[in-house]
Amino acid sequence: MMLMSQSYFGLSVDNDLYFGTDRYYSSGIFLKYGRLKKKPKDSVDSQVYVSEHWTFGQEINTPSLRLTSDLNKIDYPYSGWLYLSFQKEYFQNLDFGYGWGLQIGTSGAEASLAKYFQNNYHIYILNLEPLSWAYSIPQSFLVNFDASALWGKQLNKKLKWVQENRIFVGSFRTNFSGRFGIQWGNLPGLPFFGQRLEDLSKGFALFAGTKFTLNFHDYSLTGSLFESNTSYNLKAKFFRKTLQGGLAYFRSGWRGQLMLNYTSAFITTQRINNHLYLNISLNKFF
Repeated sequence: MMLMSQSYFGLSVDNDLYFGTDRYYSSGIFLKYGRLKKKPKDSVDSQVYVSEHWTFGQEINTPSLRLTSDLNKIDYPYSGWLYLSFQKEYFQNLDFGYGWGLQIGTSGAEASLAKYFQNNYHIYILNLEPLSWAYSIPQSFLVNFDASALWGKQLNKKLKWVQENRIFVGSFRTNFSGRFGIQWGNLPGLPFFGQRLEDLSKGFALFAGTKFTLNFHDYSLTGSLFESNTSYNLKAKFFRKTLQGGLAYFRSGWRGQLMLNYTSAFITTQRINNHLYLNISLNKFF
């Protein structure tokens, strides 16, 4: 019998310190809450499962030479993004869904609290020198919209082809991405895509795939699209690629997930053309 959750709380963390590095997209922390709004017995249309999700998040970017104050040696901007997002998802069945979302937040070293949290973490937790934050993307209030489509096709009893397409449009980030790969295991549906409340079956699943992104604008890397508000002429890459491998496990109302990300360069001047970071997520369902 399929069990469904009514709500969940979660914590998701991106970081590269697990691999002894601290550069480029170096940190992401996301507090999550979601709830199921509609399920089969009370659906009156084809949108069988309808859920709402809130995220309070922070992202931090760091150059490879994080202690230097020499602008000529900075290959990547310091930047922070502190935001609140709302996401609504519609799943017609466990293997097909779509959604839309809104993100509102602020950039800036101080306003996003990125400099404060990063330097205090380095000083008091890691016992390292504070980062220079010599060149950072300036503060601005930013708004973004997104839309997504997610689906999977069963290949055999445990093997499935899965895919997610997503578009972001707004003053912070404008891009189109396609994410696809192979999912293996006994977890039904799409546990690696979206925020799942539709099925809480005990089990695990593995994922191996890739993500392609066409980047039209990214405020966190190059500043405003509409006016020049940075003193440094960094150029973002139009095409990005990320290789991914992950594990999801659910038991007794808890879901844990690991996702390894190996990305291509985001900035044309990056000294190191690839970047490795790990996402660790933990959700409690009610």
